[in-house]
Amino acid sequence: MNALKSLVSALVVVGFTATSAIAQDDSQACNDKLIKGNYGFTVQGTKLGGSGPTGQQIGVAMTEFDGKGNLTQIDTVTVDGKVVADFTRTPATGTYTVNADCTGAFTINFTDGRPTVTTAFVVVWDGMEIDTVVTAAGGAQGLLATGSVGKRCFNWHANRRHD
Repeated sequence: MNALKSLVSALVVVGFTATSAIAQDDSQACNDKLIKGNYGFTVQGTKLGGSGPTGQQIGVAMTEFDGKGNLTQIDTVTVDGKVVADFTRTPATGTYTVNADCTGAFTINFTDGRPTVTTAFVVVWDGMEIDTVVTAAGGAQGLLATGSVGKRCFNWHANRRHD
């Protein structure tokens, strides 16, 4: 009877170990490739200083990450109810890094006179969402108290019908 209990215990341990190994092998690695693709962001916060209006800041952005540390972005943003940027402007460009712990940072260089923005972020839901906070604008802290949530979009290029 003790031999049977030992055998069952050993099989349970082997089963848990095998399941653990499979789960780890199937998980996404946290690196720049994890967030490759398009993300729709909602932006909310407060513009505290700098040129132009100050006040509540709300916006939306579409950001494309290339999986190699580069990004492009279009956005529409209002500050205190006034449109300060819209989708018709030349896309912004930037760089990003995803760390092994799924934290990271990106920098956006705008082409319309807005200062360069640097953010810190975390990647969650196996790369399906990116949560950000602005850490600097124009190289200075204290101008923007803003964060955003980005959700992965389908790849419309791959999913378009080819007639």
